[in-house]
Amino acid sequence: MKVEVGVELWSNDEEKAMVAAVLGTRAFDYLLSCSLSNENLLIGVGGNENLQGRLADLVDCPNDWGFSWNYAIFWQISRSKSGNLVLGWGGGCCREPRDGEEPEAIRITNSKLEEDGTQQSMRKRVLQKLHTLFGGLDEDSYALQLDFVTNTEMLFLASMYFSFPRGEGGPGKCFASGTHVWLTDALGLASDCCVRSSLMRSAGMQTILWVPVDSGVMELGSVRFVPENSELLKEIRHSFFMNSSVVKMTSKGKQREGKTVLDMI
Repeated sequence: MKVEVGVELWSNDEEKAMVAAVLGTRAFDYLLSCSLSNENLLIGVGGNENLQGRLADLVDCPNDWGFSWNYAIFWQISRSKSGNLVLGWGGGCCREPRDGEEPEAIRITNSKLEEDGTQQSMRKRVLQKLHTLFGGLDEDSYALQLDFVTNTEMLFLASMYFSFPRGEGGPGKCFASGTHVWLTDALGLASDCCVRSSLMRSAGMQTILWVPVDSGVMELGSVRFVPENSELLKEIRHSFFMNSSVVKMTSKGKQREGKTVLDMI
């Protein structure tokens, strides 16, 4: 994937406030700093055979522990304009929580947020602005295709425009250490654990997992409390180390019918 953005992301203070309200202040500041540092040009390194199918399996198909993840994102090792290795969007898949899957209090709060007309208008404007700034065409914009943008979709679609140098954010910290990061209290975490933590909380994600794999980092999220599980971790690693790129970590939606699944490379 190759992406380049101009320095002036937002035209005025009112627009900046809107974006910060939708993405969260830390996420907005992070995107702004990335643009000003001129690190926006990303070129993917290597590939991963049947990546989208594997991501969809994690989201659509219950595993041996009786659940599936609410979203899966592959952060691909890429090169910035200056030649540094960074993690950029490599593909993803998401779905809405099923009945009874998330705590009732969180479900009610999230439903109110989704049904807010002003919030919906702001979400679509922010996603469309990001899509345009990153060189997308109107016919390819998911924001224009959706009736409304759910909390899960907002987290998923906004994530497409982030990139993470080594040590930055959850994916970047995983990238730097070469070890997994398993968070089981994502709803209560401080904002510095991940620059997208506000979006994660809005989507009701309780568990976030980052796993280093060939050519990048896997990010998985669930509205369930998923305790750390070495066998589950081994299964994820095994799936994404098979037939993938030779670049190693050690080298320092569709229209909804009640529920939505978005697939995007």
